[in-house]
Amino acid sequence: MDIHEEVPIKSFSIAAYVCRIERGKAQFLIIKRQTAYLSNSWQMVSGKIEKGERAWEAALREIKEETGLVPDRFYSANEVELFYEVNQNCINLIPVFIAFIDSKQSVELSSEHSEYKWVSAEESAAFISFEHQTQTMHTLETKFVNREPLEFLRIKKE
Repeated sequence: MDIHEEVPIKSFSIAAYVCRIERGKAQFLIIKRQTAYLSNSWQMVSGKIEKGERAWEAALREIKEETGLVPDRFYSANEVELFYEVNQNCINLIPVFIAFIDSKQSVELSSEHSEYKWVSAEESAAFISFEHQTQTMHTLETKFVNREPLEFLRIKKE
């Protein structure tokens, strides 16, 4: 019998897309990393799920830590991004969340990031390195901005 090594599937991180609506159009917050991992790349808020944390709790924590923002509305996007994680030899499934900033709040970046921009889904392709993240922005705009979000996807902080 021939035995092959399997590549495990894991889920240990989150992706949180922060969105504001300006004149009826979605703008997504992108932040530029200044750490060794993915240095100088633009991305959405992302991070690891800590022990004892639920994925949505990690997303809220990471949004606050990385941007200083507190969402006015927060949803499970009912989407999952995936990629092969070289260092752990696994396929990483990443639950996606969308956070709306309806109130006047200022972005305060953590030391992990050097810059931020608010961009449309179309504009994001000029900055975002990973095509699936730009595609996610388009999907989120369709499902959460262009039509009323499904209420059962809303996450209310406990």
